[in-house]
Amino acid sequence: MALLRSGLLHQASPREHSAEVALRRPVLLALALLLGCSKGGNVPDAGPADASTPIEIARKLVETSPLPPRAELLALAHSVEAHAMREGTGPRASELHLLSARLFERMWRLDGRDQDGKEALDLYRAASQPASSPVACDASLRAAWLAGELAQDPSITYAEVYRAERKLASVADAGACSLLLAQTLSSLAPACPARTVLDAIDRSLASEGTLTRPAVVPVRPPRVVRVGHFTDRDAARIVVELDGPARFRVSDAGGTRHTSRTFIELDGVDLGDGAGTVQTHGIVSRLTAEATITGARVVLDLDGRAYRRAFPLPEPFRIVIDVARRPPGFERTRAVLRVVLDPGHGGSDPGAIGRSGVQEKEVTLDIAHRVAPALAKDGLQVVLTRDDDRFIALEERTARANAVAADLFVSIHCNASDAPGARGVETYVLDTSRDDLANRIAARENATSPAATVELGAILASMRLADHATRSRKLAGLLQHATVTSLAMKYSNVHDGGVHTAAFHVLVGARMPSVLLETSYVSNAEEEARLGSADYRERLADGIVNAVRAYREGR
Repeated sequence: MALLRSGLLHQASPREHSAEVALRRPVLLALALLLGCSKGGNVPDAGPADASTPIEIARKLVETSPLPPRAELLALAHSVEAHAMREGTGPRASELHLLSARLFERMWRLDGRDQDGKEALDLYRAASQPASSPVACDASLRAAWLAGELAQDPSITYAEVYRAERKLASVADAGACSLLLAQTLSSLAPACPARTVLDAIDRSLASEGTLTRPAVVPVRPPRVVRVGHFTDRDAARIVVELDGPARFRVSDAGGTRHTSRTFIELDGVDLGDGAGTVQTHGIVSRLTAEATITGARVVLDLDGRAYRRAFPLPEPFRIVIDVARRPPGFERTRAVLRVVLDPGHGGSDPGAIGRSGVQEKEVTLDIAHRVAPALAKDGLQVVLTRDDDRFIALEERTARANAVAADLFVSIHCNASDAPGARGVETYVLDTSRDDLANRIAARENATSPAATVELGAILASMRLADHATRSRKLAGLLQHATVTSLAMKYSNVHDGGVHTAAFHVLVGARMPSVLLETSYVSNAEEEARLGSADYRERLADGIVNAVRAYREGR
């Protein structure tokens, strides 16, 4: 109906056909009864025992298809409205105005005649009076959506809902309706008209004596904060960060054999000062951000044909577009030549901190620095996502691994818990886990709320996650076993926490087997002391090295 709740204008339905003949006889009977009663008397009540009364037939016609011929439906709508006029005012009149309005709206959608739509709009407005009417909320919302659709302007819908919300706020028992209208205004925020328009509505309501509280400041539309890009010859990641959630659509346009384009349409989004074009290199040759009539658009000019996948990440809201020459799920046997190590956290993000001051960011970087030279001696090329104490966004870490076409991705972290007795080594792979503990750990590493991590899990559930799941689980099993074994050779009471699945941002979109290692609990006094020692870190590094070797050798 009208501006579909997505905010996109909905075109009128195709013409309904002669299959509706089946309802003609009941409608004709209803017309005869209604027209006969129009000379006097009251509207016949729709008693539950008789479903063929005129009002009941009219009610059925606003919900069901097929419909009778236009002439019969028009006569029925006019008759219902005639009875509404005789009722004068009150709940019964409002209900009949609403019923007639819905019949006219169905005719408008059937035939596309503007006069029917305008008649429906006038009747919806009549049905919304008085504000205390039981159908006032429903009628006001229907009028708002229809007004916006008739004008092909979503700002009209916003203005009409704003008027209804301000007016119905004066009704004592309008709590549920007020909440519904407020939620509708929030969803329509990108279409909010100028403040002068809303002020004019307030002045009009004040003159009627129905304005009882200060105006609500309209919600500002989401704004693009930055457009980040990490590109290389065969893979790229584009990250559009906004200051709030927004709808988006992704489409592609074929070019020549050597070029193509991907468009990210951001409905109702303010681009701010972010418009411009950046010349990049590799698979994405150019990146353009531009304002549109409906919001904003980000355009990726691609060097040749490519595969892409787009998904949102919460807190902060980001839209991630991964582009690669190989399709998702592409599997081929290859030697392990390049490993990316990801020391967690860094810079302004210290990660978890133990009671004695051991910082996760320092432990993870030190372990990575111990692993890298050992793997290099085995002839592997090793890349670190950070080589010093600096902040690297989670989505950039995976992007760097994709950009260098890594064969393995290992993210290194320290665990933490509110329970001081929690301990052990744990390894994670990406999945849509329902494990509450795993989600809490993921939320901490993601720097988001548990609710946002659950939301990410739902997003991942709609994506193809089998790309490297089997190989990731194999690597995780080897890593868990090798690390626990390495530590147990010297330390007692080493707890094997096992392999788990959870929605970690840093693993999303990795195009190679990828795992996250929680080395030990920095929140545990004994394990914090161990993490602070060079020997413990060396044994953790040995575990990682041995796992990579085992995976490389096919064990």
